[in-house]
This record gives sequence, structure tokens and C-alpha cells, in this order.
Amino acid sequence: MEEVIRKLIKNIDGEIDMKFDYENVDSNIRLSKARWKVVFYIILSDNEETNLSMIDEYIANLSDIDSLIEENNTEIWIGNESLTIYHEDWPKEYYIELEKSDFTTIFSIIKDFISLKYIPVLACYREDYFEVLINHSEIVWGDGLSHISVVADKKENIKEKIFYEITPISKEFSTIIMNNQFYSHIEVEDSFTTLKVYNVNTNTNISMDSQEIEEKLLYYAKCILFDLSYKYSVTITFEELPMDDEDEGDFEYISEELNEIKAPYLKKEYDPDLLDYYHRALEMSESEFKYLAYYQVLECIFDEVYLHETVQDVKQIMNSNWFSSYKDSDIREVIETVDKYNKSKNDREKLKLVLERYFKGEVHEEAYLLANRDITKILKNELNKISQDKDVKDLQKLATVLYDFRCACTHSNRTFPFRASYDKTNEELKVYIKLIKQVVEKVIQNYVYIS
Repeated sequence: MEEVIRKLIKNIDGEIDMKFDYENVDSNIRLSKARWKVVFYIILSDNEETNLSMIDEYIANLSDIDSLIEENNTEIWIGNESLTIYHEDWPKEYYIELEKSDFTTIFSIIKDFISLKYIPVLACYREDYFEVLINHSEIVWGDGLSHISVVADKKENIKEKIFYEITPISKEFSTIIMNNQFYSHIEVEDSFTTLKVYNVNTNTNISMDSQEIEEKLLYYAKCILFDLSYKYSVTITFEELPMDDEDEGDFEYISEELNEIKAPYLKKEYDPDLLDYYHRALEMSESEFKYLAYYQVLECIFDEVYLHETVQDVKQIMNSNWFSSYKDSDIREVIETVDKYNKSKNDREKLKLVLERYFKGEVHEEAYLLANRDITKILKNELNKISQDKDVKDLQKLATVLYDFRCACTHSNRTFPFRASYDKTNEELKVYIKLIKQVVEKVIQNYVYIS
């Protein structure tokens, strides 16, 4: 068989040097070329016909694979059942078991791996593919999502939508992490969960060469995690691994409701500033600072909502029958009205405006009560702030609850960041954090920038 293979290779490409190795665990042919950066190893099977067919398909196309590789001294081992990419400077090779071993499949796998760009200890990406480490926000160390699997059906046919999966970290990503971080004790493969987002480039026209590509990919991932947090009440955040492997910790599990997701598509794009505030709060430990971080989401649109309401008031006055833009007295009256209104609107009133516009919105009373059943339970049963379900319609009361607790958090930390004392119990604090988190999620869901 060896002479037949030698003749076949020479007839296709006479410049290829070959060496047969039968002493290795896997008998193989070593193929190299003076101008190649890659040394190829074709693993031989016991079937001569299979070997000849495979070599006949590959030999003329190996230069195409070599053109993908940037580093010299790379080894690629190709067999009917597996593919391995190895470099002398890598502590871990990239190994994958194959379902098909035709050249098109092999070329695609190698190209996908080589083209991955790395965001250190957090994510990787290529055209229409983004993978980012995620975890339960309260877990110090370990995979709290190992029991979660969200997989899109027939994903190869989905082109017109951005969709996602939540599954164990890919072989590609885990290999890249190990070969960049040089961990001695942490085993990344099979130890972490990632969010995988597909078709962002195709559906948003974001170029891979854009300077904002990483920022945009993280933004869409944040949109998905926000949807999951809002819909399933789970606090999933990005997870950055340590730059070294000195840190260790405990982990726990969360609800398995995510396994029921049937349509893992990006639902909506949200305001990036509000998302940034939200995720910053989500990642914080349970403390009054976490409450204040959520409150900042509401606070950052105070003036915007107030200005919009003021503009509407001025329009109403100027469109009235009695108003004349030629009369100084009429103009003065408008100015005095706006000035008086401005002085009366403190932060408590501005918070109420935000809740009216983006928390309640324009919905019927019955729909409003049904939509806010969880918030009603918190206010009524856990905080004793309302006595009847219908009291949740009183947005001034809700604004007062949120604002007063904000003041309690602020006043207990006048010397922030050096003091972290707090007068309330931890249990009560957690309830307030749960309340404002749900309010903020509604606001982000309903928010539309007022131009």
C-alpha cells in the first residue's frame, strides 16, 4: 500500500516530502513542503481503499489549509474520526472528533478555529458567531449553569434572525483560553457555560473590521441576558476568568426553567446606557450599593422625562387661543409657569414621571394589575407598603417607597467608599433590591428615547 500511496502523492504534487510512520499509536504519513508553515499528518486506517480515497481528495488541497495558518511549526493531524491542531508553543492542542472527514468539512473546521478572535478571559468571536462566558451572578467560582441547555433547532437554516444558545464552553474557546492564559490548575474544557450568539453580522451589517465590533457583540449579548433575567428572574452575568489560576471558590445552581426555552432569539434591542447600568448592578454583591446601582437606571432618565413634560406644557399654552407671541405679558406668563413648575419638581416627582411614562405606560387597569402581580406581592406581603392589590396603581406611593429607601441607603454611607454600615436588616435589603430590579426591568423594556 505504501508504494501505491507514494506514487499517488507524487503524481499530484511532486514537491511534497513524505514519511511513513508505523510505530506511532496511529500509523500515519507525514507530509511537508518547503514553503508550507504546516506539517500535515494523515492518519491511516486498516482499509486501503479508504486511505487512497482520502489522500486523493486531500493532497491537491492542503495548500489551501496552509494558507489559513499564520504561525510556522504548526502540526495538523487528520483522520477519518478526528482532527488535531497542534503548535509547539501551545500547552493544549485543539482536538475534535469528526462526524464527517471530507475536505470541505475539515477545511471549514480549521478555518473556524483559526479565525477566532480572543477577548481575554471573557469571549471569542468570528463572522456571525460570538461566544461569551456566563454564570449565575452570586457564584464566586464554578459553573452554576452546568445543568442548563438552550439549543436552537435546525440552526443551520436560521439566517434572518439573531439567535442564541446556552451550552457548555466550546472546544475552540476552551483551547484558546488555555493557550493564552497558560493555566496550571484550572481545567477550562467542560467546566464552564457560555452564551453563543449567531448571525449578528448578517442581521446588523456590522463589519468584522469595525472598531466597535466587540462593543456591539457584548451589547447584543447583554440584551439577551436582560431578556432572560426579566422573563425568568435569573441573574446571569458575564464571567471573566482570572488571568492566572490562583482563585478558587464555591458554586451553586439556579432554576432549570431556562431549559424550557423553545425560541432562543434576540427579542429586542434595548438602550445601551440603561443596559450598562443594569448589568453593572446585576454583577454587584447584595448591599445597599446594589440598590443604588439599580436606582441609577431610573435616575439617568429623570431630566429627559421632565424636559419632555415641560415641552408639552409649553406647547399647550402656546397653542391656546389667548396666547400671542407678540405680547410680552403672555411670554412672561409662560416663563413664570415653567419656572414655578421647575422649582416644584424634585427628584421624588421626577421619579414619579419616569414611572408614569415607562413603568405603567398606556395600558388598561386590569392588564396593569396582571402584569405587575409580582411587584404587588412584594409591596403588599413582604414590605407591607400597600394594603390592597389596587394600591399598586398609585405611582406616587411606589415612587415614595423607592425614593425613601434610596435616601436610607445614601444616608447610611455618607463616607462612601470607606464606610459600609447599614441600618436595615439584610433580609429587608434583599427584598428592596428585588423590588427595584423588577421595576427597572419594566422601565428598560418600555423605554423609548424621547427626541
